[in-house]
Amino acid sequence: MRETENAELECALKQKDVLEILELRVKALEMLLDNSGIIAFIRKENGKVEFVSSSIEELGYKTEDFSSGKVNFKELVHPDDLDRVVLELKENALEGAAGLSQKYRIRTKKEHVRTVEEKTTFIRDENGIVAYIVGILTDITDN
Repeated sequence: MRETENAELECALKQKDVLEILELRVKALEMLLDNSGIIAFIRKENGKVEFVSSSIEELGYKTEDFSSGKVNFKELVHPDDLDRVVLELKENALEGAAGLSQKYRIRTKKEHVRTVEEKTTFIRDENGIVAYIVGILTDITDN
């Protein structure tokens, strides 16, 4: 009985260590993102945002605007670029591509226009269907 309790305690301590290490790594990655100016995101195939980095605030939005569904990423894309951006994303997803890179214009909350490069990776389920879209947006307006 004593051996079982010791094994359970040892397992619990290892799990705690693993969780602490994961939390530390997540915080480090968040700090890197926050200081890079790059906007990182994870969204479901249906468009629901699971994560957006706090760098989105540089465009005048709050992270909660996206996680709550108040703002959709499509709303940021300049209307003249929207059809192309959506079509390229859908085509690449359906063709089985691992991801894609796109350049397009976005509008800030104050309606200023910026040019971004989006690098996207598709996370697929066991049937090869896109389940998540993971990506980064980099402001290339001044390049």
